[in-house]
Amino acid sequence: MTPVTLPEPRDIPELLTRLDAWVAREVPLHHTTLRPGVTDAALDAFEARQGVTLPPALRALYRWHDGGDLFGLEFLSLEHMEIRRVSWAEHAAARMTDLDEDIVSHPPGAIRLLYATGDWLPFLHDGGGNHVALDLHPGPAGRVGQVITTGRDEEHRFVLAPDLDTFLREYLRRLESGRVTVRRLSGFQDETWSVRLQEPGGRAPEGYCVLADLFPAFGAAPERMDTGWP
Repeated sequence: MTPVTLPEPRDIPELLTRLDAWVAREVPLHHTTLRPGVTDAALDAFEARQGVTLPPALRALYRWHDGGDLFGLEFLSLEHMEIRRVSWAEHAAARMTDLDEDIVSHPPGAIRLLYATGDWLPFLHDGGGNHVALDLHPGPAGRVGQVITTGRDEEHRFVLAPDLDTFLREYLRRLESGRVTVRRLSGFQDETWSVRLQEPGGRAPEGYCVLADLFPAFGAAPERMDTGWP
């Protein structure tokens, strides 16, 4: 993998074109999983059903591809993002407020201290009930549309970026500058590849404790994986 130095993308379409090219070149198996994008009509229908207005960058992301293997996680299809948003709203309606007591926001006050709410748009999934999501109703120190970590195992929740545009730009910057480790994993019946952003010094740990470990130094995420997290 050869790092390249390129100017900042002028806009989201250029950013996504460059991201597409990187994935196709460096992880072609993941590129084959990326589904064709959805239409504006499908996005409009989602907004009408869910009573939300999608940020322009999220609309652009789903017009580009409707899910697949991306960002080192599962990029959810629009359909599955809706299913999971509804599920979190149902959990919130059950008022499991005792679980709220364990939630911690990084930075303090940015994310509401709720175990569950329908005010997240979960677009990435780790396969175990945890998500990277857009936060439509942040805490008093947060911003509408901020990118956060959430989920059943994510008691410590982190703001990864103030908005999706910033998140996508930083992710592409890491890929194009070579601060990423791509490797084929052994022990799997089917061909399986890992894409992990590196910590300072070039380390890409095998596992992770919280989702923020997959995005070192994004927003409030720590620079290094902290093995002290529960």
